[in-house]
Amino acid sequence: MIKINMFLLLFLIILNSISSKELFEDYYEEAEKILKNMTIYEKIGQMFIGRYDKDTAEQQIKEYHIGGFCLFAQNLVNHTEKELIEELEKVQNHSKYLLSYSVDEEGGTVVRVSLYFRNETFPSPRESYLKGGINEIKLIETEKRKLLRKLNFSVNFAPVADISTNESDYIYKRTLGENASLTSDYINAVVDDYVSDEFTCCLKHFPGYGNNRNTHDDVSHDYRTLDYLKTHDLIPFVNSISHSVPMIMVSHNIVHDIDDEYPSSISKKVHDLLRNEYSYTGLILTDSLSMGAITKYCKNTSAGVLAVQAGNDIIVTSTFEEHVKQVIKAFMEGEIEEEIINKAAKRVIAWKLKYLYKMELPKNESDETLYIVIGVGIGLICILIIFLIIYYLKNKNSENKENLIVKENEEEEFKGNKLIRDSTQSEIEAQNNLNKQ
Repeated sequence: MIKINMFLLLFLIILNSISSKELFEDYYEEAEKILKNMTIYEKIGQMFIGRYDKDTAEQQIKEYHIGGFCLFAQNLVNHTEKELIEELEKVQNHSKYLLSYSVDEEGGTVVRVSLYFRNETFPSPRESYLKGGINEIKLIETEKRKLLRKLNFSVNFAPVADISTNESDYIYKRTLGENASLTSDYINAVVDDYVSDEFTCCLKHFPGYGNNRNTHDDVSHDYRTLDYLKTHDLIPFVNSISHSVPMIMVSHNIVHDIDDEYPSSISKKVHDLLRNEYSYTGLILTDSLSMGAITKYCKNTSAGVLAVQAGNDIIVTSTFEEHVKQVIKAFMEGEIEEEIINKAAKRVIAWKLKYLYKMELPKNESDETLYIVIGVGIGLICILIIFLIIYYLKNKNSENKENLIVKENEEEEFKGNKLIRDSTQSEIEAQNNLNKQ
């Protein structure tokens, strides 16, 4: 089985590498037009997804140009569907660039939306699989997308592509609970449906969570070998690349055989593995930098700066304000190259153009000047046309009056002319002449 998996992974690597076209390449030209008119602050802001708070969202959009918000249960409680839709639309209207609204709706133990907007929460992938196989999962995922889209969400941080067959593992209840092959089949089926429905899914947690501890609480060390990961945990992720998965989230586990210094989410070596060896051209995201595994690891350094330097396109964090400031400072001091920011921002904008599709191109200064000149010109022409119409109508009325006077004079002359007599008088005279005869 291990040899078969190794050959499968090698085949997938070759398959992904021979594709010369990047995932969002069709939208790069339009994205670059937008980037030309963006400030460095706007570009950096688009690289962040922050925790949503309706009371501060408007100011955060204005100050940090944030790319999107992630909503949690407390953002949804005590809302009707109509209230939530209207609230998110109102916040959206404050953003120059279209916001993404994301949520963790995995099913089972991790549910946000179905907790309040469904009669019962969505089942876990494992529960659905045991009930009716992958087809049952597909039905549930279809219902998820319909509900999320209806409520103005554009990203679901799911499905979980991790492999776990041990019920004692922290991650087990969030997985399919099956081996690499069946997990790949499940992931491919779900990704295909999301992509065809133009709704963004996000695989997690690269390079595979395994039996590691809960990174919400503390730093986690993964001592499995890279060879083991290649024959097990990596297969669903690498397989999904050929199915055009738009987002892959990276875990906070320190995978020592890849990088024994940094957690995966802020490790350049881990990102190079995904980006270069496995030829992934979609969006790479961090798991939340507000989790204990990162806050305890990065006591004396900026996790946001390390995340950008590692190669993340999007940084997910509840405390994004401090990270944005740190990234801007690092850029100003030359610690982060502008090319890194431009590449990430271009992918984010191109993804939004493809999946969110409501973004309008901001007009540049030359365009605005041209529109002003054209507008003034059209205005002057309209004024001239109106003036000519008034002049014409005025002259026409004057001419009509003159013609009326002439006609009246002519009629008077006709009446006074002895050669012109009316028909009644002529008939009387004619009758008199006959009588005389």
